[in-house]
Amino acid sequence: MNQDDLIDKQKILKQYWGHKTFRPLQEEVINQILQKKDVLALLPTGGGKSLCYQLPALMMNGVCLVISPLIALMKDQVDLLQKKGIKADLINSTLSKSAIDRILDNAIYGKTKMLYLSPERIQSELFQERLKKMKVSFIAVDEAHCISQWGYDFRPSYLNLNILRELKSNSSLMAVTATATPKVVEDIQNKLSFRHTNVIRQSFKRSNIHYRVIQCENKITVLKKVVKKECTLIYVRSRRQAELISEKLNQIGISSHYYHAGLDTAYRNKIQSNWMNNQFLVMVATTAFGMGIDKADVRTVIHYDVPESLESFYQESGRAGRDGLPSYSISLIEMNDGEKLLNRISSSFPHLNDLQNTYQQFCNMHQIPLGYDYDISFEVDIDYISSKLNLYRKTVYYCFKQLYENGYLSEIQEGNSSYLVFKSELVEIDRFIEKYNQHKKVIHCVMRSYPFSIGKEIKISERMIASRSEMDIEKVIQSLKIMHQYGLITYFKSEKLPKVKLAIPRIKSSKIHLSKNTKNNFKRQVYLAENMLQYLNENHTCRNQILLTYFGESNPKPCLKCDNCDKKVTKKNNPNHILKNAILMTLKFEKKEVKTIQKEFEYVEKGQLKKNIKELLEKGQIEMKLNKLSIV
Repeated sequence: MNQDDLIDKQKILKQYWGHKTFRPLQEEVINQILQKKDVLALLPTGGGKSLCYQLPALMMNGVCLVISPLIALMKDQVDLLQKKGIKADLINSTLSKSAIDRILDNAIYGKTKMLYLSPERIQSELFQERLKKMKVSFIAVDEAHCISQWGYDFRPSYLNLNILRELKSNSSLMAVTATATPKVVEDIQNKLSFRHTNVIRQSFKRSNIHYRVIQCENKITVLKKVVKKECTLIYVRSRRQAELISEKLNQIGISSHYYHAGLDTAYRNKIQSNWMNNQFLVMVATTAFGMGIDKADVRTVIHYDVPESLESFYQESGRAGRDGLPSYSISLIEMNDGEKLLNRISSSFPHLNDLQNTYQQFCNMHQIPLGYDYDISFEVDIDYISSKLNLYRKTVYYCFKQLYENGYLSEIQEGNSSYLVFKSELVEIDRFIEKYNQHKKVIHCVMRSYPFSIGKEIKISERMIASRSEMDIEKVIQSLKIMHQYGLITYFKSEKLPKVKLAIPRIKSSKIHLSKNTKNNFKRQVYLAENMLQYLNENHTCRNQILLTYFGESNPKPCLKCDNCDKKVTKKNNPNHILKNAILMTLKFEKKEVKTIQKEFEYVEKGQLKKNIKELLEKGQIEMKLNKLSIV
């Protein structure tokens, strides 16, 4: 590293990013790639990972290839780079062949400094042939934990990135991630064929984040007391939950909105932009929201539902306090949340019988004969298949996912369901049916088959409605269109349902089986979930110590800021004044039964716990009503 490089780095940092100094370890990572070394950078959420490959790309000859798992994340980064005047581009499935050709030509002829790609794109023969003609400065693998089966977000397509090393053996490689256990760190370097072990890591400790776990008997009651009128992000695990919680918060005067993958893309972008610009305070979102979001003033991240892993939890919690000011990560848990999480994981791995029946029904639906082997896409109608098989919609969705991951289906093309909105009240709907009785079957079938609500969008399957009402599908569509014309409903017919192709010639459904990899994946997800639950159910060890130990840091010190540190309740020594204070802390947000408090203090001798509860009652600091304790 010479003096000129040092000057260039500082100049580029100031010119394009407006900073005078680097964040911790950024410069060290950049130096490694400038020296043509492979490097794995472990930097926490908000630690400036993307700059580690963007800046050296401007200093080196050729194009930097960036492999990223999310189209939205790639687009955000490319848009920001282009606004800075940096020649960046991306290739995704929405582009035409001519547009892809143009982008690849620009990369070959030196008109692009950074080219963003999905890991699936690497498998394209067209790309591989064009890659041979490119001068590549280096390769950056973003969200590198996705390559490891022991990472929380494993993507099988990441396993094929070695083709880049084969085609560009002289190019160095940078892998970046915010979350990786020691096992994942080793796995990433092995899978990417690092020439030498080389890891630069920053401590996972976020000193300004106060971790809290609140045992609840009624989460929504506690949530209303926990949420303040400040920038907050609430994570839930279902779209319906996001909508309901946002509605309840707005009712008590806290400005909020919901965000999930079921919303129109343009509308999602608008909601995200409004929150980023502080037009409302609280975002209630599924995990579809957050990756790549860099909002400095988030004061609190609340997990209303339990995340699937400590890695997910850490990533999401890390979106709080990026400005370095005191912030909070709060988890709300109820007695049966652990069971719910494990059931959620089990439901994503359907029984073999359901998998075989889904495959058979899909083939029946499209009249696909045994041995069929043409390169044709077929529509996926999950509602229709779930209705035919009497399975939950979610079960059928995961059956298709497993059929794809086990190599029976390929090339899943995204699409949209048809939808309708009832614009009239029930009385008006009844009047309509009396006047236009020919539409009765369709109306009643929709009301019985879907959660009915006036003014709410309902995603529908015309094929399923036709099957259940014993009508021709064209007559169902015509009926819906007429009701739309009369103003009873708003009806949108999808022109593009999701589609898949057969990956292998059509086989007998009885020959469908689950691969060893799928079975291992299930075990892995259970392992990750159990670690998450251990964190939530721990009532005496420092929360930061648990997290840092999990991520491979040795002998971390207590943070003195989390709820367990505040309670000061230990296995061995529990002076009565400390225990009383801890009991009062647990009753801060809601009334609780004695058994709930006993679960929180399971390491305390029962007799001592009951004695202190009795003394607090006698002193009038707490009271008992309807078998529940509360602070007076």
